[in-house]
Amino acid sequence: MFNPDYVTKAERERRIKYKRKPTRTAKTISVESSVWALLDLIKVAKNFKNANETVAYCITEIGVAEGIETV
Repeated sequence: MFNPDYVTKAERERRIKYKRKPTRTAKTISVESSVWALLDLIKVAKNFKNANETVAYCITEIGVAEGIETV
C-alpha cells in the first residue's frame, strides 16, 4: 500500500547531507491598513528588503522583550 508520509533511506540521507532551505508556508494576514502602513514604516526605517523580513524582525524583537527568545 502507498504511504505518502514514508521517506526512503536514500532521501533521508540526502536531506541530512544537503542543507535544506527554511520551511516556507503561505499565510494570509488580515489586518487594518494602518497596521500595514506601520509595517512599511518599520521596513523603511530598518532597511529591510520585504515584509517577510520585517515581520520576522518584529516577532523576534517581541520574543526577546517577553523573555521567550534569546539573541
